[in-house]
Amino acid sequence: MSKRLGLGVEQRVTGLSQDIRYGRRGTGFRAGVGENTLHQSGLSVRLYDVWQPGPRWGLDVALSGAYAWPYRYGRYTHEGPLWYSTASRLPQPGIPLVLVRETERQGTAIIGMEALLRYELGPRHMLLLTATYQRGLRPLTAITSTRLEYLDSNGVIQQGSLAVISRGSYGTVQLGYGVRLGRLAGATQRSPTPRYSLDPDDSDPDTTLETE
Repeated sequence: MSKRLGLGVEQRVTGLSQDIRYGRRGTGFRAGVGENTLHQSGLSVRLYDVWQPGPRWGLDVALSGAYAWPYRYGRYTHEGPLWYSTASRLPQPGIPLVLVRETERQGTAIIGMEALLRYELGPRHMLLLTATYQRGLRPLTAITSTRLEYLDSNGVIQQGSLAVISRGSYGTVQLGYGVRLGRLAGATQRSPTPRYSLDPDDSDPDTTLETE
């Protein structure tokens, strides 16, 4: 659009896992939340060189809007135990009984922002440090408990509830390498071969014609 403002098309595929954990680190139970692979397609508006701390440095910022959908497209509903290793219908010491209903929607609108810090290695090559945050506008996956029971310290069965909402939101920090394609803005153009004239100059005495 201009030297400072650009409009771009974005295509993203993320595979960041989301889990529910119960127990201490390295022990206990874990269950995934929703589909890990998420596709995005949308547009972004980017502002270039909002901050330049040095001659080779530059910071760009961008705002984006997209539609995101899971790899398994379509509405999906599942009911059953959250921990698939739970065979008993009663809670056990250290093993709660959690029955849930999981609903996954088709997709959601998602908005995001990005900051890109670059260091120019040359006219076409650069190092890139990118920080991105994307947030879904409505739930992609919802998990609600239909039955949750656990044993307290006295061995008495207690009841509880569980609700987990995933909007497909995520944040990333990436270090990369970039190559600038196309014609450079400051590239010099090759000029045609100049033509020289051999016409004599009347003011030059050495080139003045004499007649007898």
